[in-house]
Amino acid sequence: MRAGRAVLRARSAAIVVAAIGLAAVVLTPPAAAAPADHEPSIGPGLEWVAHRDNPFRQGDDADFINSDLAFTGDYLVQGNYAGFSIWDIADPAAPELVSAVSCPGGQGDVSAVGNLVIVSIDETMSDDSCQASRVPETDENWEGLRIFDISDPRSPRYAAAVRTRCGSHTHTVVPDPASTDRVFVYVNAYSRGASLNCTGRNPLQIVEVPLGAPEEAAIAGELDLFDDESAFGPEDQVAGGAETRSTTGCHDITAYPAKGLAVAACRGDGLLLSIADPLAPVVLQRVRDPAVTFWHSGIFDNDATRIVFQDELGDGFINTCSPAFGADRGADAVWLIQPDALVKAGTYKLPRAQSDLEKCVAHSGGLVPVPGRFIIAQAWLEGGVSVVDLTDPAAPVELTWFDRPSYGTSMDYTAGIWAVYHYDGYLYASDMYEGLEVLRLTDPLFADAARYDDVGLNPQTQPAYAWVWREAPVVPTAEEERAPLETLSVDPAAIEPAESAEVTVSLPPGSLTPGETVDIWWMPTQSVLATVTAAADGSLAPTPANLPGPLEPGRYDVVARGDVSAPRLALASVVVAAPSPTSSPDASRARGDGGGVWWLLVVVPFALALAYHAALAWRRRRRAAP
Repeated sequence: MRAGRAVLRARSAAIVVAAIGLAAVVLTPPAAAAPADHEPSIGPGLEWVAHRDNPFRQGDDADFINSDLAFTGDYLVQGNYAGFSIWDIADPAAPELVSAVSCPGGQGDVSAVGNLVIVSIDETMSDDSCQASRVPETDENWEGLRIFDISDPRSPRYAAAVRTRCGSHTHTVVPDPASTDRVFVYVNAYSRGASLNCTGRNPLQIVEVPLGAPEEAAIAGELDLFDDESAFGPEDQVAGGAETRSTTGCHDITAYPAKGLAVAACRGDGLLLSIADPLAPVVLQRVRDPAVTFWHSGIFDNDATRIVFQDELGDGFINTCSPAFGADRGADAVWLIQPDALVKAGTYKLPRAQSDLEKCVAHSGGLVPVPGRFIIAQAWLEGGVSVVDLTDPAAPVELTWFDRPSYGTSMDYTAGIWAVYHYDGYLYASDMYEGLEVLRLTDPLFADAARYDDVGLNPQTQPAYAWVWREAPVVPTAEEERAPLETLSVDPAAIEPAESAEVTVSLPPGSLTPGETVDIWWMPTQSVLATVTAAADGSLAPTPANLPGPLEPGRYDVVARGDVSAPRLALASVVVAAPSPTSSPDASRARGDGGGVWWLLVVVPFALALAYHAALAWRRRRRAAP
């Protein structure tokens, strides 16, 4: 979203706060509660669990609106035209504002890498400091990336700045496959009129950021993804088609490092890239669509077999969610990744018509990780949030939604939900004026998504979801391979044959990731006996598990495996002992008739001896009688 830059530059950039170092930190009091008629419509299987006000908001001034989101551990970073906010989301239903860093410079696209926050600056500023003022593009200026150290989230430190040609409208973090000590940042920007530095077609610039020394960040490469012939221009307009924007650079890139791919939305063109070598991206496919006005962003499915592109028709300043624009404009379009081409397979448009007082168009969103499905969460500005199943691209289905009614008046600048992303079972939505919304997916369909415990997420750096806990563990058979595994305590460890039996399993502190979900597996049937939560110290509390039978003599494996620490597992063996003669079923029945037959072996011979001696004495007495 870049249109309206001239309007924004004319606004005052002053924020009345106390400066701390180079960055100012401000915690403003909450804004007044929304009126009753502003309550949102919420679809099935979705719960609105929290709202937090925009800490920067200054009335309806667009210099203080929220933008994109990034996640690192239990913290959410929310971009803003005036800087960025850090929220503690350890309890998603009660987000805590940790800090709000005042450092103006445009829409403030954000990423979080460990203890670093990277911020895009796409307004021409007088210098790279947080106290800089906006200046005309035709004057000497600075724009690019700012980098902050948030080792102490309550007191972020301005660590570095990198100047780039044409600034940075958005950016994408790409890990270095050869080293965990650095990342590369793809800087996306495009020219839009008279400018001192930003004219013509803007190349993709690649910034190297050493994670341990961000002050050494610098441009490491530059690549033009287009040439004069391949870039969309006015001469490429199709009669009756959309008024597609000329390609003067890319608006957004989504990388999928695990697949070595990236998708680039470049105003008039859509690209599929190979990023096997992050410093030398290669264009694999180029696509155009006569229905698309502005290629805004893209999302892969988890298998990297499909892409959904968003069309930001009208730059977010009009209502395209109305019958007047049809079903395939300002919409999502699904493309199949074929060996020799991208093939369009379907289109999705928000089904709820919006008032023309509202701005509504496809904007930023991301994958909702559900095994075997292609489900996305999509922001539609004042159209709200939509969760859409694109598994069958020819018949997409909206599963649920979150939609506020009209904001009441038509804002001078755009409004509504800028971005929405799934993180650890919740949807986090960045509302430009209102603040932060937290939504919980309650439908059982999303159970596996909720169990994917993220340690961090930059939505434009798409992770690969493996769902390893859904598959039965693979337990080695060789003793030398079993020996190093964590030992799962099981009590009793030896049992007699039976139709079933109950045992108790446990693990000591430090065995698991605190709070992760743990499955107890019975390996003979490869089934889950119990699902529990690891304690805060990483232990597994004594947990009863019913072993299904019939339990016949032998040794059987029981496994505990967490969804975060997987594929690591803890192993125990239950021994079912072979029956002894005195514990055979026949003996048991004999014991049931009279306590067993062992007494006959003693009593019968003794009784016979007594009888014999008694008879012998009687005969002797008879012989002795007269």
